[in-house]
Amino acid sequence: MFETEYTELEMRCVGCSAKWDVPVARQVNVKTHPDARLGILLGTMHRTRCPVCKKPRDIEFIFEFYDPDQSLLLQIRPDWEIVAGGGEDWYWERYEDLVKKYAELDVRVDVVFGMNELVEKYLGGEDARAAAREEWAAREAAKAEEEQRASAERAKAAVAEPMPAAEEAEPVPTEQTEAAAVEHAETIDR
Repeated sequence: MFETEYTELEMRCVGCSAKWDVPVARQVNVKTHPDARLGILLGTMHRTRCPVCKKPRDIEFIFEFYDPDQSLLLQIRPDWEIVAGGGEDWYWERYEDLVKKYAELDVRVDVVFGMNELVEKYLGGEDARAAAREEWAAREAAKAEEEQRASAERAKAAVAEPMPAAEEAEPVPTEQTEAAAVEHAETIDR
């Protein structure tokens, strides 16, 4: 029904004017893409870093969040928009648009302004963020352990492989080796 969709945006660094493209989610289904929920909780979703000066930056992009287990569909808008747009009236206008858009579906809808409101209101707040950090740390530890195990296996396989026999061949004389042999012979004759 509601599939995860991505698009690409061109970013420009405020500090150094560098340009680069970044992927962003237009729609997220957290059942089919659970790492999106993790990215929201960790604060890494819709974040980027300038490839030149390395300055981190939020990507302010309106997207929809769908959780089929809760029959919940949310529209996430930039947090500054509610103040700039006119406060509560702005919220109700966006909410009404969302209700109309998904009237045919059996889902609860809401509009939230910013990732922090999304986390606090629907994803479990600070406890969920702490659990996400623990999950990420466990994944990173498992990944490092797997890489270490694979490296040890490769090293073990390399030691176990028999070395190919070196061919016993006469060295091919070169001008440099011939000159050295003549010089050595002259030294002996003296």
